[in-house]
Amino acid sequence: MKFEKTNHHYVPQYWQRGFRGQNGRLYGKFRDGIKVVSPRTIMQRDWLYTVFDDQWNPSDMLEDALSVIEAKDAGLLQRLHNPGYTSTKGDRDHLCAMLALQATRHPDILGNGVRRSRELGMLLADAHALTLEEFKSQMASFGVDAADAHDCYVVLLGCTKQQLATELAELIALSPQSAQLPEQNALLAFPLVERAIHEMELRLLDAPPSEAYVLGDTPIPQSDLSRGFSVPLSRSLAVLAVPASTPQAVLDRCAASAAEVAAINRTQTDNALEVVVGPSAALLASF
Repeated sequence: MKFEKTNHHYVPQYWQRGFRGQNGRLYGKFRDGIKVVSPRTIMQRDWLYTVFDDQWNPSDMLEDALSVIEAKDAGLLQRLHNPGYTSTKGDRDHLCAMLALQATRHPDILGNGVRRSRELGMLLADAHALTLEEFKSQMASFGVDAADAHDCYVVLLGCTKQQLATELAELIALSPQSAQLPEQNALLAFPLVERAIHEMELRLLDAPPSEAYVLGDTPIPQSDLSRGFSVPLSRSLAVLAVPASTPQAVLDRCAASAAEVAAINRTQTDNALEVVVGPSAALLASF
């Protein structure tokens, strides 16, 4: 298997480049100040998407697959930035997929997948101490319906407490990179997130000539997406997703107000983990 790539970007470089200023520079705001940055060296983690087989052989397979997707996503944003372009249903579907992937590939989400797996394991191991109704109620928080929870409960009660405790210990001992339960499994939630976004109303917001968007390293909120969210796509374009009462066929588009741009930028700044990027130091300093 090929294993050559080290720096894995959880916010793609093409996306970051869209926030460069007219001078071609990209500025980043960190806790210790503002400086010129390169998309090559920020919003990335070493070996984040490296996957391993049962023999602990590493592979670039996932990172390579993401690179192919990113090339297509870059083409979508290029089309949407053309003022004369009329978006299609396919563009809307593509944008939903792009946003869903971004929501599930963040390192915080990958780490959360490992944590939730262990929490589920602890619940399963504790089945003997719970009534059926208590078990079904707690399983619902993991997205398991009542019928499946019932069947799972019956199987678990057929095991001894010691058997369940032993399996839980093995689960907790697994490395986040283990092929048995890799942290990249969080990406399997992609179809569910894509479906939730698809059911929303998506509106492209063009920034006024005097305004610009910024991008944080946590572009999309990590919970409650169905309540609505905003995501800058470049310094001049953002997308707003809101709950919809009727199905939407194609993307809406309108001019954003200065207040809307400021609110979206504030959200990016508040949600950022380490860095926010934008076209000028002055803009970043205003937040």
